[in-house]
Amino acid sequence: MIGVIVDSGCDLPEQMKARDNVRVVPLKIILDGKEYRDNIDISTPDLLHYMEDKFPKTSLPRPSEIGEAFDSLYEKGFKEMLYIGISSGLSGTLGQVKTFVRDFSEKHSDVKVEVVDSKNISIGSGLLAMKGIDMIKSGIAFEKVVSEIHASVKKSKVFFCIPVLKFLKAGGRIGKVTATIGDILDLKPVITVGEDGVYHSVSKERGMKRAVRASVKNLLNFIEGKRLLNIAAYTSDKSEKTMEFFRMVIEEIKAAGIDDVITGQISQSLVCHTGPGLIGVAAIIE
Repeated sequence: MIGVIVDSGCDLPEQMKARDNVRVVPLKIILDGKEYRDNIDISTPDLLHYMEDKFPKTSLPRPSEIGEAFDSLYEKGFKEMLYIGISSGLSGTLGQVKTFVRDFSEKHSDVKVEVVDSKNISIGSGLLAMKGIDMIKSGIAFEKVVSEIHASVKKSKVFFCIPVLKFLKAGGRIGKVTATIGDILDLKPVITVGEDGVYHSVSKERGMKRAVRASVKNLLNFIEGKRLLNIAAYTSDKSEKTMEFFRMVIEEIKAAGIDDVITGQISQSLVCHTGPGLIGVAAIIE
């Protein structure tokens, strides 16, 4: 039997998290020195209220929490495990998991474990995990699943835009995105994760409306002429303005002839670095 483990930053849809062979390792949010487990101990509205005048911090999961995920699968008889995590260029979680897996594999010589760096973030990573979960459900052998998931890292793409860059900058996740006078000029970067696993600006647009449309356009260009496996649209919150842009995204995707769109909200650990108002789209191709 094959088990799948992801970190909470992959923003895996709830129905996937509920699968018997899936486990989620929660990232950590720190507010005034107090630690909260991602998507468990704090709500997004409460986090955004805190962020009105303070900057939250995030932290890696504890080794014991990583162990709980792997041990839980092992105790249920899973002897083949696939870990898919958000980009090592954006979080140290993957490195921590690799360290744990070395010890875990020595302790359990009867278990095969593969760790995959998605070189992506949020549902961009989640779509990769979903592909693996679906392949496993179809009865595909572990070695084939591993090979296909590694090959699919470059086939999953995410584009997003945010009203302000101050949280991304404060969290040290700015990557190749330039936080200069953009806010003064109302320039909003369309951001993606490059093959190097860090953030890059695709373009800079005047105002959020144009940035949202450019995000969708970039995604549609990415999938043009290719066989689409899944497409998604995510937000950071459900404020009136955010949902107005979200509805626009869905309309533009459907106008392109795509009706089945996975939707959701990013995890609180990611909201810490984006702030409110994020609009993101992602797709994975065959």
